Amino acid sequence: MSEVKIVKTACLLCPPGCGIDIHVKDNKPIKVESMMESVVGPICIKGELFTEWWETELKDRVMHPLQKVNGNWREITWDQALDTITEKFKKIIDKYGPEAIACYIGSTEPHHDYNYLARRFFLALGSASYFGSASICYWTKIIAGETTYGGYAPPTLMGSKCITVWAGNPTESVPFAGDAIVMAKTQRGTKLIVIDPRRTLLAKAADIHLPIRPGTDAALALAFLNVIITEELYDKNFVEKYTFGFDKLKEHVKDYTPEQVAGICEVPAEKIREAARMYSTNKPSAIFQGNSLDNVDNGFQACRGIDSLIAITGNLDSRGGSTLMPLHIYSKWARENWQKEGLPLPRAEETARAEYPLFHDTVGQPNVATLYKCMAHGKPYPIKALLVTAGNPIITLADTNYLRAGMNQLDLMVVHDIFMTETAQLADIVLPAATFYEQDSMYAYVGRPQISLLNKAMEPPEDCWPSWKIWLELAKRLGLEKHLPWKDVYDFHENYFCPMIRIPLDDLKKNPGGCLYRKREFNKYATEGIGTPTGKVEFYSETLERLGFDPMPTYHEPALSAISRPDLQRQYPLIAVTGQRNINFAQSMLLGVPTLRGKIGEPMSEINTETAKRFGIASGDQIIIETPFGKIQMKASLTHYIHPQVVSVPYGFGGLQNANYLTSWTVTQPEVGMPTYRAIPCRVMKALLGEPAKVITA
Repeated sequence: MSEVKIVKTACLLCPPGCGIDIHVKDNKPIKVESMMESVVGPICIKGELFTEWWETELKDRVMHPLQKVNGNWREITWDQALDTITEKFKKIIDKYGPEAIACYIGSTEPHHDYNYLARRFFLALGSASYFGSASICYWTKIIAGETTYGGYAPPTLMGSKCITVWAGNPTESVPFAGDAIVMAKTQRGTKLIVIDPRRTLLAKAADIHLPIRPGTDAALALAFLNVIITEELYDKNFVEKYTFGFDKLKEHVKDYTPEQVAGICEVPAEKIREAARMYSTNKPSAIFQGNSLDNVDNGFQACRGIDSLIAITGNLDSRGGSTLMPLHIYSKWARENWQKEGLPLPRAEETARAEYPLFHDTVGQPNVATLYKCMAHGKPYPIKALLVTAGNPIITLADTNYLRAGMNQLDLMVVHDIFMTETAQLADIVLPAATFYEQDSMYAYVGRPQISLLNKAMEPPEDCWPSWKIWLELAKRLGLEKHLPWKDVYDFHENYFCPMIRIPLDDLKKNPGGCLYRKREFNKYATEGIGTPTGKVEFYSETLERLGFDPMPTYHEPALSAISRPDLQRQYPLIAVTGQRNINFAQSMLLGVPTLRGKIGEPMSEINTETAKRFGIASGDQIIIETPFGKIQMKASLTHYIHPQVVSVPYGFGGLQNANYLTSWTVTQPEVGMPTYRAIPCRVMKALLGEPAKVITA
């Protein structure tokens, strides 16, 4: 009888990566617990039901390579698959150039070590067409932080006297952060401000809830700045010593009085003033910025405004405020190390960078908006082959209609995944993947200066390959092995990766909870300076000015709102926001786990009760939701706890319920290229009974 072994790793069913102990017997997980050595956690229901996922949904995994022949799938060997891919790659390169070969990598791409190998493979191939999930998730605020104060500054909730949750819902998206906020409020009496058009659980508990109109966050941030500067509630010493452009900012925000902004955001002026005072007078004060700000067309400017608030109140790099820290971005490191080795960048690298240079320079790769244009229109260059790994872009990326149109132009599409997803169904070749728990890898945490060794817990089925193996095997077949010379991931870790990150492999093995690559220190700017061109916090950015953008945080009305586009108002009187998080799922993952799916049944869109009555909609009715980009069908959930104009749509579901038929990558943030998932004009109507089930697109 085999023994039970305990393997220490991390739960990657969502990005926080809580430390876990997996109890394994006969190559199967039998129990999962929070890892005591890890400070990230405890695990939520997703981790607790890991064994159920393994026993149920994972039984439907792809077990062998598949090739589509005349519309039907046939089983092939790995050698046949790789030979076919290699032959196609060579023909496409000969005709269009290496940049016509592209990849898309999902699942927190910048933070997994195997994506260093992927980026290096594409550099060796001579292709600039490397794309990842950074294009849709949380990088707007990071790039805004880099522009404002030269780094990323996530909140330090411990010790905060006031916490502002801005455009996020951490009780569902980052549960241990949500729990910390609840504890701070209930046990320490910490003040709580929530800015969200929905009255979430945190909003119900808040001292102040501002249910603003979606897409107007930049105006609200500027109104906060107006109050704080006008009433001299800012940190004068910090502003004088460590900031650039304060006089310009002071003049700039005069036009954003609470009374003026009340009409824009649709919240009372006195509440704006009260919230600004509460935030600025209860130091240290932290702001939790949600991902919603990443996906509205004025999101970058909103994040710049919030960053200015953090700095002007002296809450930057302070315990209980926001802590400056470096980021380990593997794809960016790969590019930088390639150049240090004296090797040339791909010929199209500057072309791929040109449209969104701020994004490219921070993340080390082009924005996925470029992939869409290259596939669909051949501009700025054609992309004819796409390899997708660890992602399901048909469900998770914006603008499904636009994405499908581009994929239809490809000569070759390959998907490496655990399941036959909606994306995989469109591919020419599907390659079976190992799960995170069937491979060794390194993970760099988001919002914490820490790297962990994730240990393999189970052996994968023979034909289910780990992510790193794809790139090493393709490199051999394409004659690129001198640039990727490692025999396996262990060779890569020991002889290249660990020396690069300057953390010995033995240290990572001895510390299953992870190793810090920098001690958590505060007020580093006093001795190290601030990593901007002026060496100070830049309220006024000459870099942005040089690139043709607003040098100071500035409010622009959402491009598709009733104010900007009154011609749309009659047809689309409501506002759609997609991306609503649910603690039970992560993007399109775990939807087939019986216990988790049973908690929600069918996905439902939230609509204000009184608004629904106007349209003759009752709770549980099937409704059509339409935007200028497409339509979906979903059940309605009526609630008083949502802005009367807003329709909140969950995402991650497929077919009729794919929220990304409603979204757009044709309307983006001009500074960084992020797509529009929120603040989209929409209309709703009751679906007719007996209407045939089909995907409804524009």
